[in-house]
Amino acid sequence: MFRKKLIGLLLIMSCFAGASSCGKDDPNYEPSYTTITITPEKAVYHVGDVVVCKIVQTKAASTTLKKASYWWYASWWFNDPNKTADFKSIDENNTFTSSEITLTQAGEVKLYFFGRLEYPQFDFRKVEIAKTITVQE
Repeated sequence: MFRKKLIGLLLIMSCFAGASSCGKDDPNYEPSYTTITITPEKAVYHVGDVVVCKIVQTKAASTTLKKASYWWYASWWFNDPNKTADFKSIDENNTFTSSEITLTQAGEVKLYFFGRLEYPQFDFRKVEIAKTITVQE
């Protein structure tokens, strides 16, 4: 009786040990970021206000990262063919800073930080972080 319980317990423990180690060490891990900060910081913005967005990379991507592109985008730009993405590179402080963004529409506006990460063997991943602000007329 004791032997059966011991064997059963060992089998269960070995299953958990095996399952927890599988897939844990992804060689293509993604970078980590803080939340988006907007300058100037306000509870409510107005149409015509000019803001600058920043985000900090807190953990670098794995060394297997082949190529990365990052850009800023605002929600109302999706429907405007004249608006282009604001491509950026990381600075020496691991910070991505947008160009000045003029708020042109009232309502709940999302400001986006996007990234496209390319790893070996056609492993493409995306970064998408948004912050919603309120803009009034």
